[in-house]
Amino acid sequence: MVNIVTVTKDNLEREHICCDIAKNDDLQVRAKKSWLAERFEDGLVFKKGNVRGKCFIEYISAEKAWCPIKADGYMFINCLWVSGRFKGQGNSNLLLEECIKDSKEKAKKGLVILSAKK
Repeated sequence: MVNIVTVTKDNLEREHICCDIAKNDDLQVRAKKSWLAERFEDGLVFKKGNVRGKCFIEYISAEKAWCPIKADGYMFINCLWVSGRFKGQGNSNLLLEECIKDSKEKAKKGLVILSAKK
């Protein structure tokens, strides 16, 4: 299992954000980091494994979600992604447990997520 890192405005520039694009100076990575910095002010939480790869969870209060969802009092999971060599080691459970713990501390009713086959 990986160790969990919480990405914040303070460490955003130093952290790999688990994007398909690996280079920190890529335009898409810069745009995602800029978007994250703005969303942190809305309460977005981004937790990741201390690895370079796709091993992260991103969530926010449903009232602040940027997709059309009606789930007042719930935590909305925008993305939970564990892939490649990080699969099958309990990392998804570890990230989800972090979200559950945080949601309980924030007195949320539960979690919601939109999903698709792909």
